[in-house]
This record gives sequence, structure tokens and C-alpha cells, in this order.
Amino acid sequence: MGSERNASNLDELYRNGVEFILNGTREIDNFFPDRFEYLIIRLYDEELTDLLSHWEQSDRFISTARARTGSRSSLETRCS
Repeated sequence: MGSERNASNLDELYRNGVEFILNGTREIDNFFPDRFEYLIIRLYDEELTDLLSHWEQSDRFISTARARTGSRSSLETRCS
């Protein structure tokens, strides 16, 4: 789980072995689309936001990341 600062820090992402980023924000774009695989789900940071409707898509993305990389990759999750 990271913030905009984490998601925009290329050195930190590389140092932590991040290869996949799940971006669950409406306000923040993908900083390095040519370097990482992203899933972007445009959500508002509000109590009534329906997260469950995105569960299957998020789960598939995470499962794919794990299958492709095994334990050598990290997944960065960005929330607003």
C-alpha cells in the first residue's frame, strides 16, 4: 500500500521489486506506464464507494502478477 509519493518514486519501486501496480484512485495517473503493468480503477475516497464491485477484476490482476513473477515481485497498491 502506498501513496502518490511512493508511486512516483521510481528508485523506490525498483528497490522494492515492484512490477505491478493497482491504482485505485481517481486523482492520480500512472507515473510509469512503460515500466510497470498497471490496473487502474477510478475510485473516490469516500465511505460509500463500492469496492466489492471491483473485487474480481482486482483479484485477477493480483493473481496474474503472482503467477507471472512468483515471489520475486511486489505489488504496489495506491489509494487516494
